[in-house]
Amino acid sequence: MIEWFDVFCVGVVKMSENNAYIRLQNITKWYPNKDGFKVFSAASGKSWIKAVDDVNLMMEKGEILGVIGESGCGKSTLGRMLTCLEIPTKGDIFIDHMSVKEMRAKNPKGFRRMVQIIFQNPFDTFSPREKIETILLRPLQIHRIGKTRNERLQLILDALDAGGLSPAKDILNRYPHELSGGQLQRISIIRAMSLDPSVIIADEPVSMLDVSVRSDIINMILALRQKQQMTIVFISHDIALTRYISDKIAVMYLGKLVECGTADDIVKNPKHPYTIALVSNCGSIHPADASESITISGEPPTPIDPGPGCYFAPRCNMAADECFKHYPEMKNLGGSHTASCFRI
Repeated sequence: MIEWFDVFCVGVVKMSENNAYIRLQNITKWYPNKDGFKVFSAASGKSWIKAVDDVNLMMEKGEILGVIGESGCGKSTLGRMLTCLEIPTKGDIFIDHMSVKEMRAKNPKGFRRMVQIIFQNPFDTFSPREKIETILLRPLQIHRIGKTRNERLQLILDALDAGGLSPAKDILNRYPHELSGGQLQRISIIRAMSLDPSVIIADEPVSMLDVSVRSDIINMILALRQKQQMTIVFISHDIALTRYISDKIAVMYLGKLVECGTADDIVKNPKHPYTIALVSNCGSIHPADASESITISGEPPTPIDPGPGCYFAPRCNMAADECFKHYPEMKNLGGSHTASCFRI
């Protein structure tokens, strides 16, 4: 099984559609805005909540992509579409040049084994009526990993020991409420890893945990990438943590991707006004990184039919007339660094 604690980093290189392992092509998720039983809009008769709006991204195999932004920006919806817990309104996702739609249609069980998700709240992840043994055995039985029950139990015991959960036999006999949040999140990771997936979506996996156990969970996630060249999407609102764990960072605002680049591009050389403000309010252990905080005035606009201009324009201190009339195209700023802003 996995040895959890050997951590390393790989570099990020420029890529094209030909060598991208994961490619998001015009991914969009709109929900109808309902007022009672009526869905309304003055122009079309319908009004839409644009949770994710025309996002394009590429990742290499073994890369960790951090996705950051304010609450409600569409981070978790994007992650759920990658796992097909949400179906895109339009666009498609490709993994190893294969359409996820086609993969799900032809082999749904194979797709579930390939792509796994770690949820934010470990206490909501498991049934409170089942022991950890049952919880960890079920995916192995469904996917026929191990020939016998004893062989599967041994795989689980080895994984628990490697994940720092000892004594493993005692853990198996407990119910979820008898374990701490950190222990449950480790078990979430072990359950996901037991299927040997190619892609992991980690949706704010440490935000509900005590600071004292966060580093252990992060080290487990990093070690997954080392041992199995796993591709990881790490969703978080913590910029400092995302910088530490990620090769590349994507910044979202109100369903739109506004900037993307290497972790150093985003943190040390942000270009979009929203990214600049986020980074300025991010704590750092490096004194040289300290900068004056920038306050973003006002509340995020409603995701119901935003636009027609840049969604950030009403809160931006750099906004010009054109920012309120048209949405800016994504610009290439060199290498893998891109941003969507008229003022760059």
